[in-house]
Amino acid sequence: MYKSFEVRNFRCFRELTIADLERVNLIAGVNNVGKTALLEALFLHCGAYNPALALRVNAFRGIEVMKIELGRWVETPWDSLFHQFDTMKSIELVGEDVATGRRTLRLRVLREPSELARVARFIHHSPDESQDIFSSDESQKILDSSEMAKVLQLEYQERERRGSYYMILDRKGVRTEPIPPAPPFPAFFQGARMRIPFKEEAERFGRLEIRGEQDVVLQVLKLIEPRLKRLAIVVVAGEPVLHGDIGADRLMPLPIMGGGMVRLASLAINIGNAPNGVVLVDEIENGLHHSILPKVWQAIGEVARQFNTQIFATTHSLECIVAAHKAFSQSEHYDFRLHRLERARGTIRAVTYDQETLETAIEAGLEVR
Repeated sequence: MYKSFEVRNFRCFRELTIADLERVNLIAGVNNVGKTALLEALFLHCGAYNPALALRVNAFRGIEVMKIELGRWVETPWDSLFHQFDTMKSIELVGEDVATGRRTLRLRVLREPSELARVARFIHHSPDESQDIFSSDESQKILDSSEMAKVLQLEYQERERRGSYYMILDRKGVRTEPIPPAPPFPAFFQGARMRIPFKEEAERFGRLEIRGEQDVVLQVLKLIEPRLKRLAIVVVAGEPVLHGDIGADRLMPLPIMGGGMVRLASLAINIGNAPNGVVLVDEIENGLHHSILPKVWQAIGEVARQFNTQIFATTHSLECIVAAHKAFSQSEHYDFRLHRLERARGTIRAVTYDQETLETAIEAGLEVR
């Protein structure tokens, strides 16, 4: 579980530190202040060793088309991750985690032929950089012309362990070298409007069924639809789709019951599949009526504690913030924090509200969104 997180040279952030993190963290702020970007930075850091996630975060925003041009230096799919598109500087993400300690990730673009040749040596299991076992021509062949190859390096450091992984774009396509290990804990990103594929959601629900934990999702969904009796995976036209029994003559596909049902189901399924991990949710209030938000937050807190999952979510809604504060104030543990991002003098900073300061701000009618 993260205790603090630092971001440098990523998206809109030149430098940001967010501390006093809790089990459930709600990120507020005006438009274009970096709420989604903060979730993306956390997602990259959760991945730990996988530079290919740099392409995934653009897909979260709907940017899925990737054009690769070789032979001349053009913009690469990861350029937009760098602050002001300045790829001469490194992205640095630093997280302090209760279980794994301090972990630092650095992302940088390699350009120099000597650096690319060093990558070629590393890929071919020659870590001794003092020995040029490849000639310049041979190194170019290994990366299919190092002058045209585009390489993103991910350097990580945690405790006494450090290393590098590379995402390579060349004539052979896109690949990561070497193959990165599994991340230290599971993490899921739930976009504001991105629909999880039916098959992927069915697989995640199936994992809960195997462990006998599927009723967690049922209980959360009953906040919206009290008539719901059970959930089941039904294959329709070769596609597995989550269905619900609401006492009708037949099972109903969950998407037919409304966007709020689908979104809340995805959230509960993700939390259940991220024990000791992290779930990131953009615009968490989407599709949910304000009247049920206190109960939704109560359920989120209970399920997150059950699976020891840390939640980071964004919102534009004051009703969502007040509902979260109310729900956690009435629970046994106030393991909730509101973090408001605001821009001041050209930089973005985080203002954190604990239970007392948030209560005071709400009572005084202060702007906390």
